[in-house]
Amino acid sequence: MTASSSSERFRGALAIPSETERREVIVSLDKAEGSVTIEFEEPVAGSAEWRGQNVIVMDRPKYQEIQFITVDLPKETVRLTWKMNESKLDDTIAGVVVARPNAVRVRGEKGFILKRV
Repeated sequence: MTASSSSERFRGALAIPSETERREVIVSLDKAEGSVTIEFEEPVAGSAEWRGQNVIVMDRPKYQEIQFITVDLPKETVRLTWKMNESKLDDTIAGVVVARPNAVRVRGEKGFILKRV
């Protein structure tokens, strides 16, 4: 798993909408470049690494809000919206991943908590 030297890394487990099993993951955030990389321990839809698109970082009093999308994860044409809050008080990110309406019936939303590594 790779990450740039200026990125923050968070590790934990999360479930993808339409799946029940949780997967080990590392999320790398580079706020200076506005990039997010999701690295799964086991490949999902043919790849272990997924890059966030349309990354938005908003500074709030107690946390930084990070939003982005992924496309074709876990199936082709599926767009997932990721919303994460990075706490300024501890080393955690709390988030939710939401499936946008799609033709392949991937539905729902899944919450998660990751810890800084």
